[in-house]
Amino acid sequence: MEHIEEFQKLNIRVKNIPEEHRIDVFIGTLKDNIQHDVCLWEPDSLEKAFRLARKMERKIMATKKHTTHNYKDGSVVVPSLPQPIRLTPQQLEEKRAKGLCYSCDSKYTKGHKCVEKKLVYIDCEEEEEKEQERSKEEDILQE
Repeated sequence: MEHIEEFQKLNIRVKNIPEEHRIDVFIGTLKDNIQHDVCLWEPDSLEKAFRLARKMERKIMATKKHTTHNYKDGSVVVPSLPQPIRLTPQQLEEKRAKGLCYSCDSKYTKGHKCVEKKLVYIDCEEEEEKEQERSKEEDILQE
């Protein structure tokens, strides 16, 4: 935690200040969400206050990693989800014939990676239904 290192540098320069006051000053300079949690534990030494602050920061960082929301200044911001691009069998065939990537329209080569990530929905259901109808017709004709 960068904040602790900065505080320690300043703390070395200051003389004749009681430990209790140093603890209060340190806690008072923490971010609100960390400050509140550290205060609840009532640390009796600066080292304990440092350890608690580090633990609280790790806890907050772990919580942020396991959520689908982005936290910014205490408010919740819901991430925008990409809208899928729907490709018909005809569009797929055109892109395949031209050697283009289905997603980004760049030339497709082995190991290709799209510059911008997109969600692509490939609609092959129509083609599958036609094939099923053809096979049913063939079965009827064979009978």
